Amino acid sequence: MATDVLKDLDERIQASVNKIQQLRRENEQLHQRLAETEKKASEANAKAQQFEQERRQHETERNEIKSRIEKILARFDGIDLG
Repeated sequence: MATDVLKDLDERIQASVNKIQQLRRENEQLHQRLAETEKKASEANAKAQQFEQERRQHETERNEIKSRIEKILARFDGIDLG
């Protein structure tokens, strides 16, 4: 009877050890996935910032071109053709 209790206890301890090892492996995998996801998010954020900077630069260039065209058109309006 005492050996059955010890055997049962040993099996439960072994099952617990196995479960802890499994949980540690899963935890490590989750840490790796998290690190990969954070790296991808950081890279995506950097690209988004770069695209935003390029968009602002293009908008500035577009406004400069628009201003130049408006000045040219204003000079044409000032020309007396008659």
